[in-house]
Amino acid sequence: MFGLPASTLVNRKIPKNKFYEKLHVDHQLKEWFTGQVESIVWKHKLSKETIRLEPKDEVEEIQIFEVHLKQKSYKPELLRSIDKAIPYPILFVLIYNDQGKLAVAYKERNQTDDNKAVVHSYHESEWQPISELKFELLQGLDLKSVYENIIRKLMTVKTKPEEDLTAALERQQQIDRLTQECGRLESKIRSERQFNRKVELNMELQRKRKELNKLLES
Repeated sequence: MFGLPASTLVNRKIPKNKFYEKLHVDHQLKEWFTGQVESIVWKHKLSKETIRLEPKDEVEEIQIFEVHLKQKSYKPELLRSIDKAIPYPILFVLIYNDQGKLAVAYKERNQTDDNKAVVHSYHESEWQPISELKFELLQGLDLKSVYENIIRKLMTVKTKPEEDLTAALERQQQIDRLTQECGRLESKIRSERQFNRKVELNMELQRKRKELNKLLES
């Protein structure tokens, strides 16, 4: 799947109760873990010792977790809770039967607690057969650039190498917001019966689409 060297392999199953202890989960989160997660495997560890890539800034290691699901749908809070509790970047490989998808959070070290992280956004691939799930992971001269390139490859908006990641993520957020607004306006136009109001909504929709297209082309 990733073509990583054997030196990175951990392949250690993590009991779910270890996460309960670490995360201090409430009853609802524990129910989601129990009902939706079959097992969690710490698959690989990317670090200076295992892959000979230097840490940079706050990115000292990158972990790869396999999350085997009992069903194809899952609560995003499951991944978010793990990401908050573990300060290192995590690439999740979600597996259900013979299907798989990738997910990664853009997150930063918590400034008041080095053992925790602040999660900003998630970026995911589509579900596909595991046999076809290929991903070129080691792109970058250090661990931070490898992490950032993982995020870039999973973003729905294409970015240029010279574009700052924070700026690209802000653009992605604006595009997502405008896409949702256009969808709501289209729904309103379909249900609106008054002609004048329909015209007003359509004009607003055109303005939003123009703004969206400008972001998509930038």
